[in-house]
Amino acid sequence: MATPEERSRAARIAAHSSWAQTPDRRERTQPATNASPVSLEYWEKKLREEGVVREEDISKAAVNARSAEMRRRALKSAKARARNRAEKLEYHQNRHEAWERGWRPKDDL
Repeated sequence: MATPEERSRAARIAAHSSWAQTPDRRERTQPATNASPVSLEYWEKKLREEGVVREEDISKAAVNARSAEMRRRALKSAKARARNRAEKLEYHQNRHEAWERGWRPKDDL
């Protein structure tokens, strides 16, 4: 039986071989692109399924829905970055305070 590392190596080889035999990369990835929230087709399909927006307004509503989603993601990302900055700052402040009290890491002794 193959180890996880051997299976992973074999899978990587298979993936590279498959891509080497792909004449049109864009065509191969198009279905996934269309199913992605980045795509207007994704939002148009979603809005049609919900059935709230009139058919003649679907295109404009899809642009708005995609824009709203991307802005939600940007806000979530900004909050995560701010939280990480605050945690990092707190860590360094605590370390500085400990240093002031005489604490030293073992490496600095």
